Amino acid sequence: MKQLYTIALGVIGLPLAAQTVPGSAWPAHPEEKHAGGPGSLVPAPSAGAPKGTSYFTENFDNGLNGWTVNTPDGTVDWDITGTGPGPTSSTYPVPPLNTSTPGGWAIVDDDYLGTNGISTETWLVSPVIDLSAAPANLKVEFDQYFQEWQTDHCYVGVTTDGGGSWNEVEINEGVGRDGRPNPELIDVDISAWVAGDPSNVQLRFKYVSIWDYGWQIDNVVIKDLPANDMALLRTKQTGFDFDNTGLANIEYSIYPAEQVREMQLQGTLKNKGYLPQTGAMLNVVVDGPGGQELNTSSSAQDYAPTVEDIVAINGFTPSGDLGGYTIDFSVSQNETDDVPSNNAMSSIFSVSQYEWAQDDGSCTGSQSQGINNVGDQFELGNYFDVVNPGSQLEGIKVALHESTTVGALIYGVLYDIDLGYITQTDDYEVQAADLNPIGGSDFVTLPLLQPEDLTDGTAYCVMVGCYGGAEDVAFCTSGISDPQVSIIRYPNSDENFFVTKTPMVRAMLGGVIGIEEQDGVLAGSIATWPNPANGEATVSMTLRSSAVVGIEIVDAVGRIVRTRDLGRIPAGPLRTTLDVSDLRTGLYTCLVHSGRQQRTARMNVVH
Repeated sequence: MKQLYTIALGVIGLPLAAQTVPGSAWPAHPEEKHAGGPGSLVPAPSAGAPKGTSYFTENFDNGLNGWTVNTPDGTVDWDITGTGPGPTSSTYPVPPLNTSTPGGWAIVDDDYLGTNGISTETWLVSPVIDLSAAPANLKVEFDQYFQEWQTDHCYVGVTTDGGGSWNEVEINEGVGRDGRPNPELIDVDISAWVAGDPSNVQLRFKYVSIWDYGWQIDNVVIKDLPANDMALLRTKQTGFDFDNTGLANIEYSIYPAEQVREMQLQGTLKNKGYLPQTGAMLNVVVDGPGGQELNTSSSAQDYAPTVEDIVAINGFTPSGDLGGYTIDFSVSQNETDDVPSNNAMSSIFSVSQYEWAQDDGSCTGSQSQGINNVGDQFELGNYFDVVNPGSQLEGIKVALHESTTVGALIYGVLYDIDLGYITQTDDYEVQAADLNPIGGSDFVTLPLLQPEDLTDGTAYCVMVGCYGGAEDVAFCTSGISDPQVSIIRYPNSDENFFVTKTPMVRAMLGGVIGIEEQDGVLAGSIATWPNPANGEATVSMTLRSSAVVGIEIVDAVGRIVRTRDLGRIPAGPLRTTLDVSDLRTGLYTCLVHSGRQQRTARMNVVH
């Protein structure tokens, strides 16, 4: 059973940010197996050299070496490879396992060899292993690469009766396909399973799927299960929990100084040894630009073998000094730990004067329309929860992937928590210099039509969009988002979905390049909404001084299909409504002109 333990630093209870609960949760974005841009990979940290004698090893450098393959269902078998998966058209390509013994490793190459709709079950079974001279407490360790799709299941099992019966455990459930470690060190306690007949042990790696990505393993070792092994499995910087608190406490990579808030520093601790562990604590040290800002520990807890708990430390608010922050997490206990390599993790964040971000800073993938919406207008972005009063959004930053068509038009748009329209930017024509390869970190800044006041205690969705059609647009992604935090939206069908690859879309609370006064009567940009429009479309603009203003609507082939002479308009903001009920469904340009000056905005009409 998992429990949540907390320690408060000078606070009572858990008063984090106000709840910001949207009216509904969005479904996951429907993507085909080969859609959505390349996924990001996370190199695994070195596992160190755990203590303990090895009683069996297999690195597959000599082929199957006595292992057998049994495929009860389908035609995709376990095999030995020295190169990795075969080539596919997947834009989530499966990489080769990054193994320390590259002469060979075991693979189920489901992506390359599988068939859509056809199920697979394949076993990789070891020869008989005599563990009668080994101690009672044992584990199996192995390196793997695995990225999850829809129906794939991975099991590690043991038999001591020649395969008449198997004890097994499922691993990799719910890990997703984004940000997977390569390699990832997995360990499974097999002590109870071996006890039936230690002299007649066989291991089994079982893969079950319906055309998924596959599984790669190497360096299988049976070794001592440590007596004392407290492990730090995962860490978090906030207490984000959509099911209970909605969009409050989102974790950010960059906080603007005026939105720095209290954090909830969490670690998941587990006793992976076979003896009880006493006095176990989560230790946290935070170093900021000016030096150490926190050094504390949770209350001590005792952990029985296999117990896993989440421990949280509340009450810490960063100083807000501009620059980088490092959080060092570690676990300690009264006993001397036999595997200190799994006792510590670190994470980082930074504080900027104006910039607000969730992404990791450099392009690791891309996101465009899903398989059901190819060619459609779409928007992509992130929620930002506002805690402190007094902020204004001035602009939106976005990183564009190199697959984007030069000359395509993009725009920024701000929505409320329920994706109700608030305001937007002018259209921007993509330039070649704006595009990013994998690893790139160049952003385009899109100024809002005018700064927008942000209300504390709620969340806003900051998005960028494109109009679809023949123009290919792909926005960069970097990092992993919790469900419901990053959103893809299809305005034409009013469909909204969450994605888990973090869009490189940022909120700018000030210092936006491009917010400057232009010569002429028309101040800033114009906007049209709703977009898409049906019966009527509203056009908004701001005049610096009284002027004669006209409007033209131009269709996709350049024909003027609607004109409106507004006459002389006094200085200040103006909104006017156009009847578009008789226009055909399609993409139009709204042109507002006064004298020699003009502004344009894209308008989509859908009936």
